[in-house]
Amino acid sequence: MLKKIIHMFIRKRHPWRDIQFDELAEIYTSMSLRSLGFGIIGIFVPIYLFHNGVDLSSIFWFFMWVFLLRIPIAIMVAYTVGRIGPKHSIALSTLLFILFLGMLLSFKQLQWPLVLLAFAFTVPNGLFFTAYHTDFSKIKDSNHGGKELGWLYIFERVGGTLGPLVGGLLASIVAPELSILLAILVLIGSLVPLFLTNEPVRLHQKISFIGFPWRRHTFDYLSMGALHIDNAASKFVWPLCIAVIVFKTDSYAKVGSIVALATAVSLYSAHMFGSFIDKSKGRQLLNYGVVLNALVHLMRPFALSGASSTIVSTLNEPATLSYQMPLMKGYYDAADSEEGYRIVYLSLVEIVGSITKAGYFICLYVSTLYLDSEFVLRWNFIFVAFLSLGIGLQRFTALKKP
Repeated sequence: MLKKIIHMFIRKRHPWRDIQFDELAEIYTSMSLRSLGFGIIGIFVPIYLFHNGVDLSSIFWFFMWVFLLRIPIAIMVAYTVGRIGPKHSIALSTLLFILFLGMLLSFKQLQWPLVLLAFAFTVPNGLFFTAYHTDFSKIKDSNHGGKELGWLYIFERVGGTLGPLVGGLLASIVAPELSILLAILVLIGSLVPLFLTNEPVRLHQKISFIGFPWRRHTFDYLSMGALHIDNAASKFVWPLCIAVIVFKTDSYAKVGSIVALATAVSLYSAHMFGSFIDKSKGRQLLNYGVVLNALVHLMRPFALSGASSTIVSTLNEPATLSYQMPLMKGYYDAADSEEGYRIVYLSLVEIVGSITKAGYFICLYVSTLYLDSEFVLRWNFIFVAFLSLGIGLQRFTALKKP
């Protein structure tokens, strides 16, 4: 049904896609459903753990293991995607994420060890993102990648708007466990569109890290590493911060509503920014976005009311998109440029991102051993603001001035 709607209303907005629109529509559909399923519970994972007796220090410890474990997993993921293809890998990651949700559902009763829970959380997410980036990198149009990326972000944010809103309301009005069950059903539905077309890459590829010109992409790693820290702070730590410090009661509904509103605001921005990127304005857009994003982080410690936290969250979305979209355009084009090493390149960036995120949460965890946990939760965004400026270190060829 959703894919038919996309064909009906969106295909005419892709005139450069006379053929092969099906593959693009498929990833639009799947990403929208996956974003909806993840949005229903994804941002609430640390909040759910906190409300079930896990203190802030242990939550930081949990995410530290999530990303430490992701480092070796990223290597195994590269071989998996090369062997079975990105679509089958996305399907496998979805099934594994449903397994994690089952563990989360029974956490109150079984008190799963946090390291085991971290492992169950990080495997499907690591597998999904490498496969998703490989899929989109392969099928995007080289001359209109910005617009197609814009549409992809729009569909992702449609799910990202509805997910937190529905999940937060269900968790507050009924029970968080109902949100988890609904997320499982939606994720099962997201599997359907994946197999309506063939795999976009050759299967049973021999993946080798030997011979990859990694020095050529040093600035890619630095920039994407900073991006990963920024994402971790915005997607996991900030919702936890406003749930713990700003909203003491009904935190699921209030946090979900704020995230949904902020995400909805960015829908128009995604399409507009995509057009800018294809007009060779991506580098300028990225530079403005990096500075604006850092300023948003600097505002977070002072957003101690419902109104101010809503304003900061709403400002964050267009700020993030304005640097993230051109950065991802350059990232995908760089992956395309390494013939025979596409999956290796994407996996290495994932490894670097995991290292930087692990370092971020190690710092948070160690800080709580000496400082008050809520103090660390609130004021860490000052350091994130300065670290996020590293995103501007990129040297992607696709973003160089003509």
